[in-house]
Amino acid sequence: MKIKDDELLMVTSAGRILNRSAETVRFYERTGRLAAIRTADGTRLFRQSDVEALAAKLSRKGSDEPTPPEA
Repeated sequence: MKIKDDELLMVTSAGRILNRSAETVRFYERTGRLAAIRTADGTRLFRQSDVEALAAKLSRKGSDEPTPPEA
């Protein structure tokens, strides 16, 4: 059985799905909550299925999920 390829999302698109800022998406990647694929130029890409899974987890947990410190 062939698994459908995931669409790859840039930080801003992942943020829209998660209803979080791009900086928070980067924080989730740095802290291991969301895996990223890096392009040759360093751009982060996220699998849509991973982003949707995290969005579901965040909606179940409510607002107790850590967010990045203010810059």
